[in-house]
Amino acid sequence: MDKDIERMSEEAKRYLEISEEDVRRAHELGDKLLKLSEKIISGALNSLLSSELASEIIKESGITRERAAEAFAEWLRETLKGDYDLEHAKRVFTIGLAHARHGVHRRLMCLCAGAWLRELLKALKEAGEPIDSAILLSKLLVWNLVLMLHGYHVARRESLKRASGISPALFERLFRLKADEVYRSMRERVGRPLGSRHTV
Repeated sequence: MDKDIERMSEEAKRYLEISEEDVRRAHELGDKLLKLSEKIISGALNSLLSSELASEIIKESGITRERAAEAFAEWLRETLKGDYDLEHAKRVFTIGLAHARHGVHRRLMCLCAGAWLRELLKALKEAGEPIDSAILLSKLLVWNLVLMLHGYHVARRESLKRASGISPALFERLFRLKADEVYRSMRERVGRPLGSRHTV
């Protein structure tokens, strides 16, 4: 599993052009932003709690607002001060596993990442940071989201395998087959996707 997580982490870093210098700069930036962490966390948490779906999940899991704020604070510090190596990637991957365990939808994970980006950009503006800092944080935030979604994907894949006995490879083939049928049947109702002029 370590090799799989490392592969995904390194692929995301190459794709997003995250360098060792970026990580060093993030650590420096973290010294400034962590002073504004209470405001950042409050803004992200308010967005999360404004979602009916999120509120239901939080209620069912028994997590209090205070515990959620603590988890957010821990993640924020890791994002700004982490090394973006295998051990860091494994910790973020585990967040995805936990989200799958508690029934947090991937859509909500993406929305939450958007709220974090919004609050971090506000903090950058308040700190008088240049656009390069916004680009850096955007890259790091997407790396985090990719690793979380990978954890979520693995949790769903392994759960299906254990519950049904279907191998991940067979499930993927069946999914692609049915997804093609769904695409063709729904395309006429919802329209062609962007950039699909040559799509069959």
